[in-house]
Amino acid sequence: MGCSHLVIQRDFAAFFLHFFYQSWMLYPENESTIVSWIWIGIGILFLTTAFIILLVTHYFEQIRKNKRKMIQLVRNAETECWESIHYLQERDRERLSEELHDNIISQLNIIRLNINTRNGKELNSDLKRSMQLVRELSHNLTPPDLNGIELSDFISDYLVQISKEVEVLYVNHTEQDILISGTIKLNLFRIVQELITNILKHAFATEITVLLRVSVKYLSLVVKDNGRGFPMEKYNKGIGMKNIQSRSRKINAVYKFKTKPEKGTRCIVFLTLNNTKI
Repeated sequence: MGCSHLVIQRDFAAFFLHFFYQSWMLYPENESTIVSWIWIGIGILFLTTAFIILLVTHYFEQIRKNKRKMIQLVRNAETECWESIHYLQERDRERLSEELHDNIISQLNIIRLNINTRNGKELNSDLKRSMQLVRELSHNLTPPDLNGIELSDFISDYLVQISKEVEVLYVNHTEQDILISGTIKLNLFRIVQELITNILKHAFATEITVLLRVSVKYLSLVVKDNGRGFPMEKYNKGIGMKNIQSRSRKINAVYKFKTKPEKGTRCIVFLTLNNTKI
């Protein structure tokens, strides 16, 4: 772009000089007119030169701006990359913490609470189950595949273990052929585990009731006990409550606690299901 303007300027200057040379030699009586044209030509040359300088300056300024933009884009990409790595690391740490607390520790608590009331064969079976959970977690932190398992059956199998320590009432109202994702099943089951673990450890309850209701549009889960209750301010600070909050967020569920001293505790978990029957 700059070269073409320089060529035009050169050709124009040559023409301008040739024109005024011929005019000066052939018409010397028009000296004042020729001088005026000379000044006009000089002005045009000056303006043309100034215009070309502005174009060249603008061109190189655009190059510098584009270079700065590229540098900033690279920096932003590096920042986003490191933020993504940090996010994935934190997510894996959170997941590991949840799995340890909600699954393995829950299983070990059952063994601890039943150690004086159950025979060696049953305890050995529970210990093997705990060891298997640890192995699964240490391999790749992959949660169990629940796509082929009904949520109600998954909860029922767990409550069978609990019923050996405390009286458990399980009420299941699940409509047939309702599709529930593995993510929802896993997180709801972990919430049940956390709630019952806290009941066994802190509430000194003799009865636990679990109510599961599943329809096409919604799912509700209620876990309640007849224990001594607890101050919510104290419970909110524990890792168990944080895990319940985290798992509820993952499945877009809402939950509510109701507890009174010596009158037990009730937890309700509710979420909508955006599907139809299979």
